[in-house]
Amino acid sequence: MDIDKRKRNKMIRVIFVDIIMSLAVVALVFVLVAIVEGWRLSSNLKLEQNGMAQIESLPTGAKVIIDGRQDFNETNISKLLSAGEHEIVLKKEGYDSWSKKIRIASGLLTRLRNPRLFKQNRTTENVADFEGLRFLYASPDHRSLLIASNQTTKWQYITSLGADKVVTETIDVKGIFSNTSDGNFSGEILEVNWNETGEKVLLKVKRGDQVEWGVINLKKVNESVNLSQAILKYTDKNLKKTDVDKKNEVEKKDAAEQIEAKHVLSNVIIEDASANKFLALVDGNLQEIDITGRSLSEAYLKNIAQFKLSGSEVIYLTNVEKDKRQIGIYKLGDKGGIELETVVRSKRDATIYLGISDFDNKKYLSVVVDDLFTIYRTDEYPTYGNNDNLPEKINEEKLGFTPKRFIKS
Repeated sequence: MDIDKRKRNKMIRVIFVDIIMSLAVVALVFVLVAIVEGWRLSSNLKLEQNGMAQIESLPTGAKVIIDGRQDFNETNISKLLSAGEHEIVLKKEGYDSWSKKIRIASGLLTRLRNPRLFKQNRTTENVADFEGLRFLYASPDHRSLLIASNQTTKWQYITSLGADKVVTETIDVKGIFSNTSDGNFSGEILEVNWNETGEKVLLKVKRGDQVEWGVINLKKVNESVNLSQAILKYTDKNLKKTDVDKKNEVEKKDAAEQIEAKHVLSNVIIEDASANKFLALVDGNLQEIDITGRSLSEAYLKNIAQFKLSGSEVIYLTNVEKDKRQIGIYKLGDKGGIELETVVRSKRDATIYLGISDFDNKKYLSVVVDDLFTIYRTDEYPTYGNNDNLPEKINEEKLGFTPKRFIKS
């Protein structure tokens, strides 16, 4: 009996210890999850959820002072802070300090990516002098400048701004655009878009009633391309061999009329980092221009009025058809677009603005029709024929003004 009783008591103790250990593991998991999600005990012993601040600076290595107390880490850092208002001060020896009051929300990440510290006792340096300056365009990284004086085709390309030695080169764009063979550039530059490396620039130029698009290779000017002229010679990938033969026969009969009637560029966007591929509206069709392969893609979408590109996704607006316009999304390489919203043409012209962007692993679309502003959000865009991932409408507001940048029907 004593042996059986001892065995039973031992078994009870083992089971009790196992239960305690299991409960401890579960409790520990809950505590760790709560810690990861920012839950902390406040000074008055209340359980509160903190938010996180991600603080960056240029240059890095700045001391971080939060609400008067210096953190032992330097930028760039991530810091858990209680919900509410906090004052952030950044200091670095030899630089002016930076400060800002921010509001932290429980369970959310607040990013500070804009702090820029400026040197104290800054000295100016004369990089170049110009007379009769006609235009000046800066690259997105502010390391390069494109400058022209008067109406000449000889432009100045200034690079390495901020480095010990600034480099100035003269580039001649003579012959790239129409009526510039005499060295005179009288056109008006309507749009300027740089590629990511700052070595190429896409220009939209107007001279009289003629509008041309051209990409200037600032490092190798002889490799620059007038896109408006080049696509007249590029091979359309959508044409079969028999179609090409028929096309050639037609061109022999009336080549000039055929060229003038086709391949009109109305909008061009740089597609890749090296600016060798462009997404463009050609005769109202969305097509890809490949200057390396000297080719045009098939028409991805037809009857398009305007579009915006982000990565491989496109938000587009169609032309009016049966008093309606379609706003849709399209993924490059897909079979077709997916309708997002229908705009019924009103008695007056509708003002339409489109936007597309990514933030925090989410994809956002914005649509403004007159004064109605709508935001859509999704994790992934749907593919053609599969509408399971249609963007969710997360906000709809009436605006008190119309954005300056818009697409007017």
